[in-house]
Amino acid sequence: MKGVSTRLAAMRAKLFGCVAILGIYSASPAMAQAVSDLILTSTSNVSFGVAAPGESARLGADEQLDLSGRARVGPVRLSALLSTDLSAGLGATARWSSYSAVQTLRWSWPSWPGTAAGAAAAADFRAAGVATGAIAGTAAGALATGAIAGTAAIAAAPDFLAALEVKELAASVSGELAGLGLGFKAELGKFPLKWGVGKAFRPSDIFRTMDYSTLIPQAGGTPAARLSTFPSALSKVEAVAAVDGQGTIAAGARYLTSISDSGAFAVSAGWRRAPGASDELSASLEGQLDIGIFSPYAEISARCTASASYLYAMFGNGVAFGPLSLYTEGQGTVGLSATDLRFFSLATWKLSDLTSISIPLFWFNDTRTASGGFFASLEGIFGGRLSVAASGALLCARSPLIGAWNLSAAWARSLSASQSLSTY
Repeated sequence: MKGVSTRLAAMRAKLFGCVAILGIYSASPAMAQAVSDLILTSTSNVSFGVAAPGESARLGADEQLDLSGRARVGPVRLSALLSTDLSAGLGATARWSSYSAVQTLRWSWPSWPGTAAGAAAAADFRAAGVATGAIAGTAAGALATGAIAGTAAIAAAPDFLAALEVKELAASVSGELAGLGLGFKAELGKFPLKWGVGKAFRPSDIFRTMDYSTLIPQAGGTPAARLSTFPSALSKVEAVAAVDGQGTIAAGARYLTSISDSGAFAVSAGWRRAPGASDELSASLEGQLDIGIFSPYAEISARCTASASYLYAMFGNGVAFGPLSLYTEGQGTVGLSATDLRFFSLATWKLSDLTSISIPLFWFNDTRTASGGFFASLEGIFGGRLSVAASGALLCARSPLIGAWNLSAAWARSLSASQSLSTY
């Protein structure tokens, strides 16, 4: 471990040296007019874990580098956020893996080969219709399999030696339409798209940007073009066209307005075409309110394909009291042949800005699958951050029951270097 730490320290020193050289070079007048700031964050991580029989426990170390930058030239703004991982772990073979849905390329060496028990469990999950995560556009598969702390025997997710992910890379132009007094903003590239108000389920999101690789879903970015106009200080109209790494094309328009400081309301319509599937048309309503410590929210989306018309409805509520918060939401359908009810709950205790405890729970009635976890992030442990996780899933539709679990811990320490190259 000492040798690994020495190599990581040397690598970090070289990278920070490169940033310093870049900063000196960029101080020239030509560059100073174009670039605003550049930030490099280096994170050293050591992790280990135990898992149920047939699952893959993790042991290894990695160095993560995050590079972010912003630039502005007149009305044009540029933004970028790149992430690189260099890892060492336990495994067997080497292979290339392409995660095109998030535009990530990973050179996998070594990779987890899986086991016979894991293959059998994967077959059971697939037979129950849970493993793909694409059942009617749901995340059941990811939650029932890959969300169990990334176990590879079921989810077939390999370890990797190196990864490069483009999280954001976009350019935008903003200004005012001549003669109309209407502000506008045009964007092109990969950037976050947030349609919908749900924490886990967003039927209004025609672009399907939610990432269910963990039990606490996050909205991600996708390659897109967006044109936004601002009729007032509290409202926005936007038109978006996007394509993901799997070749799915989607386009839509949305009107969003805020109701003073007490809530927001939106209406949208869209079209979506996935490879091998018929076109989907949708029209959606979404809204949320802030009433004291309560924050109720809801979405309703009507969808139509060549073979069916149906309705998705999601209702949720958030409660915040000091450092404690609790979100609960449920989603159901009307018009589908099978009942599709889902439930999500997330309790969070935020002790400080960097220390928190979260307990997420999922239930999918169509596949009779339950998933849950316990995640704690503790800052200031040996000068770094200690993350502890326990997660599991239970497939209740089979007899005997099929389950999996995973316990893991990771310690990480981050260092950042920034270089301001110009000012606005």
